[in-house]
Amino acid sequence: MANVIIGMGKSLVAPLLQHYDSICAYPCFFDNKVLLTEDRDRAYIHYIKLLIRHYATYGRVLKIAIYPDYTPLYKLEKVANLNILKNVRFIVPIHDLSELEIADQLMQNGFRVFAGYASDKKLRNYGLGDFKKAVNYDKWYLGVSSKREVREALLHSFHGFDITTFLFGSHDDRRDVKKLISNILNFVKEVSEVKGKQTTLYDFASGQKNLLKWTEHKVLGIRKRD
Repeated sequence: MANVIIGMGKSLVAPLLQHYDSICAYPCFFDNKVLLTEDRDRAYIHYIKLLIRHYATYGRVLKIAIYPDYTPLYKLEKVANLNILKNVRFIVPIHDLSELEIADQLMQNGFRVFAGYASDKKLRNYGLGDFKKAVNYDKWYLGVSSKREVREALLHSFHGFDITTFLFGSHDDRRDVKKLISNILNFVKEVSEVKGKQTTLYDFASGQKNLLKWTEHKVLGIRKRD
C-alpha cells in the first residue's frame, strides 16, 4: 500500500506544504464545509461552480476534492460539464451506506473516488466495521481532529485523511507559523514511520531549517540582516 495521503484545506500554512509527496494541501485539496452545510438543497449548485472555477485557476495542481454531500451525479451534470474534472479524485461523503451508489455512479462514468468515512458520528448511521465490509475501493477518513482518529485511520488502512490545524497544539501554538509548520512536518514524518515506509517527504535535518527560513520571508515578511 502506498503512503497514506494527508489532505489539508485552505489555511495560512497550506501554500508552504505543497511540495511534499504525502501532503495534498490547498489548492491541491479542495473543500468548503461551510458552503456544503449551510443550505442542503442548493449547496451542491454553488459548490460545483466554485470547484470548477478553482480548477480553471489551478488546473492539474488540484488533485483531490470533496464531492458534494447527498448529491447523485445526474444533478451535478445538470449544473456543469464535469468532464474537465476527470483528473480530480473525489471523496464521496457516505452518510448512509446506500450512498455508495453515488460513488459507484462516479466510477462507472470514469471518475476516481474515495469513499468518505466521517469522523463525526452524527454524520453517519453506521459503524466502521460495516463501512469496511461494504466498501471495495479506496477509503478516506474525513475530518481527523484527534490523535485517536489518526490512530484509527492508520490501523484500519485508510488511504487518506484530511486534517486541520486544530490537531496541532493550543491556539497560541497554531498562531506561531514556524512552530505550526514544524509540528505538521513532524506529524507527517511520524505517520510515514508508522506506515513502515521510508519517508520521501523531506530531508528532516536540513529541509526543515530551509523551510522555516522561507516561511519567515514569505509569510511573516521577515528579512534577516546580512
